[in-house]
Amino acid sequence: MMSDVFIIGAGCSVPYGFPTGAMLMEKLKSFDYGTKFPRKNYSDGDIFLVDLYQEHFGYSSTDNKIKYQSDYAKVLPYPEHEKLYNQLMDEIILPFSRSIRRSMMVSTDEFLKNRLGQKQNEQADFGKRLIAYEILKAEQTSRLWNIDWIQHLLSRIDQQSNWDEILKQTVFLTFNYDRVLEYCVFLYLTSDKQYADADAHAFIKEMQIFHGNGFIGPLEKIPFGAVENGKYQEIAKRMETVWEKRQNRDESEKEKYQGFLKNAERVYFMGFSYIPDNLESIGIPRGAEIIRNAKVYATAMGLSSQNRLRISTYLDLKDFEKRNEPEPMPEIENRILKDASAVDLILDYYTLA
Repeated sequence: MMSDVFIIGAGCSVPYGFPTGAMLMEKLKSFDYGTKFPRKNYSDGDIFLVDLYQEHFGYSSTDNKIKYQSDYAKVLPYPEHEKLYNQLMDEIILPFSRSIRRSMMVSTDEFLKNRLGQKQNEQADFGKRLIAYEILKAEQTSRLWNIDWIQHLLSRIDQQSNWDEILKQTVFLTFNYDRVLEYCVFLYLTSDKQYADADAHAFIKEMQIFHGNGFIGPLEKIPFGAVENGKYQEIAKRMETVWEKRQNRDESEKEKYQGFLKNAERVYFMGFSYIPDNLESIGIPRGAEIIRNAKVYATAMGLSSQNRLRISTYLDLKDFEKRNEPEPMPEIENRILKDASAVDLILDYYTLA
């Protein structure tokens, strides 16, 4: 069955208040990692200290976490626990904070790449927890009232009598850890279609939304923006950096994505960085022969001419250098790389008969 495939990058979440990879790196550089005990004040890092303490030394804080809710930091230990907490600070947290603040890497993925060896694996795990924390915070404060590409996409689908079939047939391959797409669909189903919450969650499970590098988790297990009950150990295990994905490449997963792409009528690349490793991980090698028969629309908002040349060559697309430049007629107009945002692409090129 022919379908539409959306390949989604971090740029698609930015209009809703989520950080890009570089912005996330800046957040981790300025994160309050705290100091060793004894100390008077709590820090942002205390939420991780409690979980790490529990995992390393068997101290259970589950009941306290439920009891204190937003005052999560109050479950920090009595004086007899300070020595063990300081051990965690010395071995994981403070070395991580020093190295990331001095790092010359642009993104968190690049930074964590150098911590995936056995000796520093705990730092990589801690870094993933921090990423999850910042994403859950972004979910909590997200600007979902902004009318952008998801709202326009859902609005156009909603005009069709078979809207539910269209949503379930459309394939979304996202490289984002966040769940902004799932949550917007959840709001659409519960607010516009009057679905019960449980029915909305069941519908979303039937959709074809795939997170190429893992994600925070299903909405019914980890609610949108649930910073205080984030289950960070569990989340970290579900997340893979680009570099881990390369090492642990699952060919069956890649073949599944290739099946979608071969049968795609239209492919939309939106807010995407076009890293070759990411493209290859979903089965698109240089030349993009697999999507040669599809109509392809791709954003290149703010990218340099050299970057656009690299992308258009890799994907065999026509590059329109100037934003809103009129497209020529036949053939080439259906394989376009354009200086446009995700919402521009939806408004200009997403139509339903």
